[in-house]
This record gives sequence, C-alpha cells and structure tokens, in this order.
Amino acid sequence: MPGPSLKPVTASIMLAVSSGALAQTPEVIVITANAQQQRWLDAAASIEVRALPRSGLLIDSGQLLQGIPGLQVDSRANFAQDTRLSIRGFGSRSAFGVRGIYLSQDGIPISAPDGQGQLSSVLLDNIAEIEVLRGPLAVLYGNGAGGVIALRTATEATARAGTALAVSQQHQQYQLAGRQQLGQHQLSLAAKHFESDGFRPHSAARKQQLQGLWQTQLSDSLSASLRLDFAYDPLLQDPLSLTPTQWRADPKQTVSQAQQFDTTKSTRQRQLSLALQQSGHSPWQLALWRGEREVTQRLAFTGAAITSAGGDIALDRQYQGVNGQYSWRLTDVLQSTVGGAWVSSDDERQGFVNNFGQRGDLRRDETNLAENRDLFWRLHWQATAKLSVDAGLRYTELSYQIRDRFIQGANPDDSGRKNYYQQAAAMGLNYRLNDSLSWFISTGLGFEAPTLAELAYKPEGSGLNLALLASENRQWESGVKYAASRARFSVSAFSIRSSDELLVASSDNGRTSFRNAGATARQGLEFYWQQQLTPALSQQVALTYLDAQFDSAELAGKRIPGVARLDSHWQLSWQPWLTRPLFLEWTSRYRDQIAINDQNSDFAPASLSFDLSLHSTQQLGQWQVRSWLQLQNLTDRNNVGAVVVNQSNGRAFESAPGRQLSAGINLDYLW
Repeated sequence: MPGPSLKPVTASIMLAVSSGALAQTPEVIVITANAQQQRWLDAAASIEVRALPRSGLLIDSGQLLQGIPGLQVDSRANFAQDTRLSIRGFGSRSAFGVRGIYLSQDGIPISAPDGQGQLSSVLLDNIAEIEVLRGPLAVLYGNGAGGVIALRTATEATARAGTALAVSQQHQQYQLAGRQQLGQHQLSLAAKHFESDGFRPHSAARKQQLQGLWQTQLSDSLSASLRLDFAYDPLLQDPLSLTPTQWRADPKQTVSQAQQFDTTKSTRQRQLSLALQQSGHSPWQLALWRGEREVTQRLAFTGAAITSAGGDIALDRQYQGVNGQYSWRLTDVLQSTVGGAWVSSDDERQGFVNNFGQRGDLRRDETNLAENRDLFWRLHWQATAKLSVDAGLRYTELSYQIRDRFIQGANPDDSGRKNYYQQAAAMGLNYRLNDSLSWFISTGLGFEAPTLAELAYKPEGSGLNLALLASENRQWESGVKYAASRARFSVSAFSIRSSDELLVASSDNGRTSFRNAGATARQGLEFYWQQQLTPALSQQVALTYLDAQFDSAELAGKRIPGVARLDSHWQLSWQPWLTRPLFLEWTSRYRDQIAINDQNSDFAPASLSFDLSLHSTQQLGQWQVRSWLQLQNLTDRNNVGAVVVNQSNGRAFESAPGRQLSAGINLDYLW
C-alpha cells in the first residue's frame, strides 16, 4: 500500500535529539498526511518527525519512538518478541508483533496484507528519520491503519567508512558501514552483529543484519533506488512473561516452562526493493519489492493433542508487492493524487509437538494466502492563502485463504476462504492563523480486518471463522500547532468510536477463536512542547491522556487492556560549552497503570524511569569520533515493561530491565 513519498527530505528538521539546539528556522516537512511534501504547520493532522538519536547503536525500535505523543512504546526486554506499540489504543491487543498500525520504510510497507508487522528486521542504525501520523487521515493507508509509522533510510551524500562498537552489562554490538559517491550513483553498505546474555535467565540473543543501498539519478527528474535487506536471528530465547504474583515476588525470575520447553525463536528475512520517482509538474512514484521470511519458534506447551496447532512452529513466508501513485495540478490551487497497490503473502505453516525442546509429530500443515488490492484518491485544495483542505478515499479488497493438509482423526479440515471489501474516507481542514500558528480539524472512517491467525478457527466446528467482520472506527480530532524561531508545540483533542471489535470466544490447545462483540470509545488529549530555553539548554515534553473504555453491554465501563491512561516523556539537553559538541541529557518517563485483560481483573502498576546520558562528537581532520555513555533506569526501580493482554495462563507481566550502564564509540573516516 502506498506510503510516504520515496523522495528523501532534505529540509531542516528542528529536533533537539539530533541537533542539540533548535534551528533558527524551524521548517519541519511532513509527508504522511497527504502523500506529498508539506509544511508541518499546514498539515491537517497530528504528525511528529523524529531524527536518529545520539545514543549510538540501537537495540530496539523503542529507542527511536519514545517521546512521541499518542504513541505508547512498551519495551518487552525480550528479543523473541517485538517492542509493543500502540497509537491512541490501536494495536494494544496484539498477541505478537505490531498490528493496527501501518508500518513502512521508504514508502514500501513493512506490514503484511493482514495488518500484522514487525520492526525487528529493520537495520535501525541506518534510519535517518521516523514520521508518525495519528488521527483520522491515517485511515487513508488502508487496512489496520489506526496510525502510521514511516521510516526513512539515511541518504546523506558524504562519502565515509567507519566502524562502531557498543557494550553494556548484557549486550555487545559491532557495526561496519561505508558510503561512496560515484558521479550520479551513491552506494552504501552496512553490516551489524548483536549479541546479548539477556536481562533474565533464558533470554540470550544473537542477531545479524546487512543492508545495501544503491541510488542513482537516471535523468534530471527521474531517480532510482535499489535496497537489499538481510536479517538473521539464529538465537532468540524467550524467558516468557510472569503472572502478577510472580512479578511481585521477583521480577527478574524466569518461569520454569521456559527451560522445560526451551522456548526459543529464530528468524531469517531477505528483501529486495526497487523505487522509481519522477519529479516535476506531474510527479509519479513506483515501488516494487519481493522477500522471504522464515521463522521457527518453540512455545511453552507440547501441543500434543491431535486438535492442537502444535507447540513447535515452522513458517516460510514468500511475499511481494507493487504500489504507485501519480499527481497532477488541476489548477494553481488544486492538486490531485491517484494510486493503487497490490500486496500478497504466501505462508507455508507447520506445527509440531514440542517434546520439551525436541521436535515431535506433525500437528499442523497448511498454506495461508493473503492478498490486498487497493485504489486510493487524494485531493489537496489551497482554498485561500490561509485555508487548505485535504481529503481522500480508499477502496480495499482483502482476500484470505487457508489450505489445510493436516486432516487426521479428530482434527478437522480447517480449509476455507474469506474476502473483505472495505472503504475508508477522511477529510481535514487547516487554517493558518498567522506565520507561526495554525488550527486544524479532521474526521475519518477506517477499518481493521481480522488477521489470518484470528480467522483460523471457529468457536465450534471446522474451517475459517467466516462470521468475523472487520471492525470499523469513526474518528475526529482538532488541534493547534505553533512554530517559532526557538520553540515548537502542538496540542490536539480526539475522539474514536469503534464497533465490531474482536474478543476471544474460546481457547483450547493453542486453537484460539474470536468473535465480534466489542464496541469501544476512546477520547483524549495530546501535548508536545519543544523549546530552546537558553543557548545551552533545550527541552522536549510529550504528554498523552487517553480514556479508553469498552462501550458494549457485557464490558461497559471496563478499560481497554494494554492502554495507559496517562503517558509522559520529558527530556532536558544541556551543552555545557557552546564551542564544544558535548551534550548531557536527562530523560524521565512515566506510564500509568495498565489493565491486563478485558475483565480488568488486575493491573500492571505505574512505570517510572530516569535516564542520564553523555554524548560527544569530535572532528579530527578527516576523522569523526562520536562517543557516548548512558545510565538507564537510574533509580533501579522495578517496572513492568509491557503487558501481554488477555493471557489465559495469567502470565501478563513482562519485566523491564533494572539499572543498566552502556557505552559506545563510532569512528568514521570522511573523504
């Protein structure tokens, strides 16, 4: 599905995390709101842009995404599971990976056709910027787009070769990278190795990543980009989550089932992507990609029952897609964009008995097919010098098919197919009150189809759960944005009403079925403030208040699990000597308590942490040396990092790490 423009953004980004001081002209350029470059003040949506932090090599996506209002980032401290992300409550009930949020890199989707995705395969150190879109205009990205996280790969022209090293009490990371400009061509290559003993027993990890990027200017207006991504995780031990009682007794423990069943995951992913972009009066973009993802995983049960899906999983996914868009000016004040996409995935999925860490008899053997076909239209109207309108429509056809080959005894034939035909629409209005202040309002209708895993089983009988409907959401938001020479802030209010939300109908031997029974209501406020307080001192503040409750009769008044009512982030950056690139940063994070299930039977306690870091950059001739030292969770407080919602076994708490000291150095030769 088409994402942000493929063209790199070269505008000055006013971000203290990347510059240490705010630029005198805070010109922030965004793309996700209307698929074209647009000033932040002119976008009729809540959008934030985040540049790469100074804290050296990255461990997980949470390090890039912390401190963005509306985006709840829960680090699971478990490399077998992805960082839990939710935007205004969308994605909070994901059993694994990221769902309910559209993920993309350089305009190419990371999300699968059924809306499930993960960021663990992305080489995060090569990301230059992240753009996060919240609110009604996000629904124009299609299935499961409760929000958009768009990554942009670094494309700087400076030729360099370098190495980086980062170590902590548990982790070690090494990276080699190089970039070369050859006339109209730019080549870059990066390779990274990561290994960890883990924060808890049975949580060791090893990961390797490789990325190659070739960019060229085919003509004055036509550019091309070819990117190869490879990720191999040979060892990702899973320490499993804890029950509230276990966590309160000892948050650093690992339950016996982890060693008993050797709960471990390994992955391998390869992807080749090609992007073409034509600039000028009638710009167009075209992207094609193909990849393969292999996953093996041992779960914390045998899965021995003949009706089970197995406790030892093997998945081989082939996926591919193409998307494109074309824009033209109808008049001097009216611009239209049309586009389309086709994305498909083919999963060969098997399940075996987990004989306490050894693969046993077959319990699942099937092919899962998913295909997404989309058409969209967007319109930008500059009605007056101060008033602009953005609107769009999207039509989606989503096809699922399961071909079951394991039909034995009491295990029925679960084959079947299901099609969804959905529409999304949104409109936003933005009014520039003056050069520094704007007001916007927007509304939208979106949808989220069940994933293949949620469709797989009926509550009774065999075959796909054909009765499941896509949930629908109606949203509105309104806000104010301000940008001056040394400050930027935004505040927005929003309301979301969803119908036909999925709830668990039954769970038996790994076969979990779902039903449409939920209606939810979410309303809240978001606030972001960034300011250069003095020439040496800057700060960022992000606050989110979200009242998220069930609105259906059986759960009326219950809080939606996995969602914090209050989430805050505050960062101070101090440059003691203005003539030296040395920065001291203080960061505090607070997250309110979180319900662990639909019934609100227990809550994860509020989380509070403080980090302190020191960063330095030195230029020695053609050598650039960057070093950093960081102390996380300064007070060594016991926090719940993330909640696994609606766990039938009660193990809902994933412990956050205690106090952690880390250090690193980057050495680059520039020519």
